[in-house]
Amino acid sequence: MKRLKTLAVIGVLAAALVSACGGQGSGGGSGTVHLVFRQFDPANEVKGLQQVVDGWNKAHPDIQVDMQTLSPANSQQFAREANSGSGPDINLVGYADVAFLAKPKILMPIDDLMKKTPLGSSTDNLLATDMVTFDGKMWALPWTADTFALTYRPDALSRAGVTAPPATWEELASDAKKVDSSSGGKTAGFCFAGAGSATSAQWFAINYYLWSHGATLIKKDASGKFQPGATKQQLASAMDYFNGLFTSGATPASYKAVSDYTDPSITGGLANGGCAMSYEPPQTLRAIVGQAASGAVLTAPMPGGLKDGNTHLGGRALAINANTEHADAAWQFVKYLASPATFKTYNQYPASKSTLESLNVPKPEKGYVEQLPHAQSFARYNGAAMTIASIQQLVDQQFSAVYSGQRSSSDAAQALLDGLSAGLKG
Repeated sequence: MKRLKTLAVIGVLAAALVSACGGQGSGGGSGTVHLVFRQFDPANEVKGLQQVVDGWNKAHPDIQVDMQTLSPANSQQFAREANSGSGPDINLVGYADVAFLAKPKILMPIDDLMKKTPLGSSTDNLLATDMVTFDGKMWALPWTADTFALTYRPDALSRAGVTAPPATWEELASDAKKVDSSSGGKTAGFCFAGAGSATSAQWFAINYYLWSHGATLIKKDASGKFQPGATKQQLASAMDYFNGLFTSGATPASYKAVSDYTDPSITGGLANGGCAMSYEPPQTLRAIVGQAASGAVLTAPMPGGLKDGNTHLGGRALAINANTEHADAAWQFVKYLASPATFKTYNQYPASKSTLESLNVPKPEKGYVEQLPHAQSFARYNGAAMTIASIQQLVDQQFSAVYSGQRSSSDAAQALLDGLSAGLKG
């Protein structure tokens, strides 16, 4: 019986693979093209996207699309399928994974498709094109955009005599200290993840701070080789800044053990008033707003966030499988997904600047719309011998060593520089 069940499951999976990449089915007639679109948002967040797909299928009986959800994202699985000649026709891909999938050419370059039937706007109107372009070709279409915005409680700032969210990192430290002092320590001024774990969310704030102060962790020299992009003094200054948030009381010491921006101490604190300020991506903000009283939580650009390159740009792209038998039909559907109509029901921000500007977003999300056009991706670190993940691990460890008193900022900055230099040599 177990063997029969196993064979049945294998049969179902095989049928799914055969149906992918544009097989023609009988349901819509012999001339109907059937496409598979795979996305990785959680099932409870894609009701609006399913409405978009249903709308397409109703208007295009000759090109029918089946939306599949594979959560979490798994580029390795798509790579395995594509290498074997199968996989979905259109795949949702995180920007950081486009290069991984483009290099073995299991994605289809979209340049010719764009020339044949343009989007209706130039690629200059798109964010994150640097993340999808390799060897002079575009391997996916930037589709959605996200970033971290300053998330704050106006009531907590007001009680401390702060009339507007901070526009600089220096203002943030001062305002956060005022919140702590005026509340007698009952409200944390600035809540951030300060743990030294490899993936600690302090990574984002550290980069934002450095970029806002004219530095970067790594950069290319005149010969095109990567080298550390900050001096020892600049790194030590950044370490002193974040450590100063703890020593001043602006950030409670307990946050030295927090590693994730979704930690309840941060999200719950913003919702119930225990935290005055933090930084969050859109989806987490929406959950916080849902828990808080109306108007209690708002967003603003991060300190320095209205200057190009001071914050990071994340998001996802739409890629076409090189194995698809119906590239033109797949491109038509991709264009449809990228149109402004999609974002009327799909709760994401578009990578198109013009579409982004046309959105009527809720008041708590205004900070994202202001900041996104100025955000730039982590592509600035791509291509180095040291991976972004390795850089993040090193940065988080050395900054946290300062918070814990294990190292002085001078020693930790030198250790960080030494680690970067060694890693960049390969």
